[in-house]
Amino acid sequence: MLNNSRNKRIIVLQKYSTLSVGRTLVCAVSLSWLTLFLISASGSKPLNQEPEINLSRKQQRASIVIKGFVLDKVSNAPIPYAHILVVGERAYFEADSKGAFTLALKPEQENGQIKVSSLGYVAQEFSIADLIKQNGSSVAHNLFLVPDYKSLPAVEVNAKARKWTIKKAGYHINEGSAIHYEFYPSDTLTMAAGGHAIGNKIQLNKYPAALRSVSFGLQGLSGERLKVNVRLYSLKNNLPHLILIPEPLIIAIPPHHAGWITVNLQQYNITIKEDFAIVLEWDGAKEQNTSSLMVFATLPKGQITYYRESQLQPWQIAKSTLVDVKSIGMYATVIYPK
Repeated sequence: MLNNSRNKRIIVLQKYSTLSVGRTLVCAVSLSWLTLFLISASGSKPLNQEPEINLSRKQQRASIVIKGFVLDKVSNAPIPYAHILVVGERAYFEADSKGAFTLALKPEQENGQIKVSSLGYVAQEFSIADLIKQNGSSVAHNLFLVPDYKSLPAVEVNAKARKWTIKKAGYHINEGSAIHYEFYPSDTLTMAAGGHAIGNKIQLNKYPAALRSVSFGLQGLSGERLKVNVRLYSLKNNLPHLILIPEPLIIAIPPHHAGWITVNLQQYNITIKEDFAIVLEWDGAKEQNTSSLMVFATLPKGQITYYRESQLQPWQIAKSTLVDVKSIGMYATVIYPK
């Protein structure tokens, strides 16, 4: 049975002020260099139930809603975290850990195509109009992908290891927004050194693992482009220690972007052998409130958030004496051979 209840709180971190309006709590914690918007949501959906629709204001304006599951055509098993892209668009949707998805589309996209893809499968395109005609937009659709038994060029494997397990490790995975944007680090981008930094400790269930990408949530951007440098650190005494990838991994996020930002790292062939930290360095030349990280009021067990205001200052673990609001939305996507 679906749990349709949602208990949402929006908490804006400012400086030493609190305000309660109805069911919305606004409070402040002193993180002088970053304005954080917090969203928490509860609820889950079991396998083989129709995906629950929980749309943002932007999605509510869409008139076409398609929901369903992405499945393996051979085994009929769900395909977790499959990518669903409207052909010609930059933003994409992502299925959940049980293969369930919900697409909120604009009327002008009705005659377009969606492209469904996942690691280890042949990508497949589907007509949006055909999906609507088949059973109507209110009925769950099963979208099947055929396994691709070719070896993966970015990962060295033996002849039998053709199937892969995708895992996401981190906090508030895919919560807060259904929209995803994928970026690749650019060799031509530069950033002023010594910018503000914030990150999370990441723990995997087993090692080694091949790192595919890192993701973080944005509640919203200003009208200017924002550059972010993604750093991966080893840990010492439970704090970031040595940089694992010496070259900068800089992306440029266009104005007015909101949702999950995924940084594709496949080209770097990164193997993770122990716990590590993902850290975001913000352009020091920007104003302190040019971006709004999506973070959450609930703190998952084991989450540790690091921050510092410059490279000259030591790392600190984020704490709050007013309210427990230390949890930012960030995760890593890794693969293991089956």
